[in-house]
Amino acid sequence: MFEKALILGLYSVTLVHAGSGAELSVIDLPIQRERHTGFPVIWGQSLKGVLRRAYERLDDSVNKQKTEVIFGPPTDRASEHAGAISVGDAKILLFPVRSLKSVFAYVTCPLVLERFKRDLELVNIDLEFNSKIPSEDQVIVSEKASVDVDGKVILEDIVLNVKKQDISALTETISKISPLSIDESRVVIVHDNVFANLVQMTTEVVARVQINVNTGTVENLWHEEYLPCDTLLYSVIAVGKPRKIINRLSTVDDIINELKIFEGKFVQIGGNETVGKGFIKLKVMKYENS
Repeated sequence: MFEKALILGLYSVTLVHAGSGAELSVIDLPIQRERHTGFPVIWGQSLKGVLRRAYERLDDSVNKQKTEVIFGPPTDRASEHAGAISVGDAKILLFPVRSLKSVFAYVTCPLVLERFKRDLELVNIDLEFNSKIPSEDQVIVSEKASVDVDGKVILEDIVLNVKKQDISALTETISKISPLSIDESRVVIVHDNVFANLVQMTTEVVARVQINVNTGTVENLWHEEYLPCDTLLYSVIAVGKPRKIINRLSTVDDIINELKIFEGKFVQIGGNETVGKGFIKLKVMKYENS
């Protein structure tokens, strides 16, 4: 049984391709998305595998036994015992969108914030922020907003009317899980439908080619989808008592202390690692269940 939890913040510093496999569409290799919302996500099983590999690399003193206590044995011995952690999907919190002013904005919506609030409750955090619900032609911004022009915010080709609100409680909470500083003046809250369209239509799509080394001509052409730089996601990681006890790894707190090794570290998630994609910075924020 899981007794405590922590929140892992993930901030993309390069394009990230956490792929869902080939698809018969304009985009040959799309990113992972929730089926019912279409929102980008990094599946928990993908994230857990990345964390496992990173854990083995980050600590020179780590041994195979410690890795198996935390993450579980390898697949061929999975029946021996379960790992001590359950890694949740990395959900979208802030999505970067090109803005007419201040270059880009961090975009979110009421649905995303309501989910965020529910997830925080799982780890005993009360988000004291209740956003007004903007209409489809409105956007809620901070009283310190830097993205508005004459009462309008222009995101890509969408023109939205500004409604100003004190969002400091929200941005203060976000800052606790974000590995990099989030400028409150860039944060905007749009209608759920507008957000859904933005995360579907404004991801990075890159055309890649394979060249025949003998003829010098294109042999293959395909399109890959990426999460853009400056995307903020978060994952809830539940922690339980180890099923296998070894020295200095016998309690829930021991496991949590081991996971703190990820604080401020970089990992690579998804495909195309060798061409500089997938770099994400992590932040560990721990809260205990009562």
